[in-house]
Amino acid sequence: MPAAPSTSAAGEIGSGTFETIQSAVATAGPSIFELLRLLPDGVVLGVALLTLISFCRSYAILLLSMVEVMLIQRSFASVVGSISPAGAGANAQAAVCMPGFMYSNTMRISLLETIGVPSMFPSPTMFFLAAILTYMNACVRDFERELKTLGTDMNVRSSIAMALSALLIFILLCFRGMYGCESVGSLLVSIVLGFIMGCLLLYQNKSLFGREGINIMNLPLIVTALEKGRPMYVCATD
Repeated sequence: MPAAPSTSAAGEIGSGTFETIQSAVATAGPSIFELLRLLPDGVVLGVALLTLISFCRSYAILLLSMVEVMLIQRSFASVVGSISPAGAGANAQAAVCMPGFMYSNTMRISLLETIGVPSMFPSPTMFFLAAILTYMNACVRDFERELKTLGTDMNVRSSIAMALSALLIFILLCFRGMYGCESVGSLLVSIVLGFIMGCLLLYQNKSLFGREGINIMNLPLIVTALEKGRPMYVCATD
């Protein structure tokens, strides 16, 4: 009958597993942190590239909306900063908290803080991403009728996109709160303001450009005869 593994052997296995996990986290950690730090600027540049390649009207409007969000963040930060600077975290000046592209000579370039402005409230990263993700999800939801026509699969995907957007915001909230980039209160209020801003952007763009302007999925539009102003005539039969 084989002997049971000793306690010391089990301890060595457990210790080895923990060290492996710790090593994997230490290896992947810097890359993940860099990805989260570059995310806002990466989103802007990605949409700008898509706009240039596709000449898509809805992408161009999305890009302009991003610029608008950054300008509004600048206005908010200027007003709040002139009254009472607030929202700073314990580790606000750490490199991991700074968005944008960093170089070896410590120079940093960030669209988020060039068009916008560095501030603790509202948090540039959280305000921007909350506003844009809310706007994009709201745009998709506005085409619910078209999505249902295309099949339940597309409708499910839009629900998954909304859930993943919420998860991303939660991860960034934990990340920036854990590293002391901003205070928890500043982060939460920035998310709420970003959500409101995203809803207002949808209303603004839909009013100015119509549904075609917010069609970020480039879906074929379903327009009823009544919406076109063409009444339908029904012939009665005996």
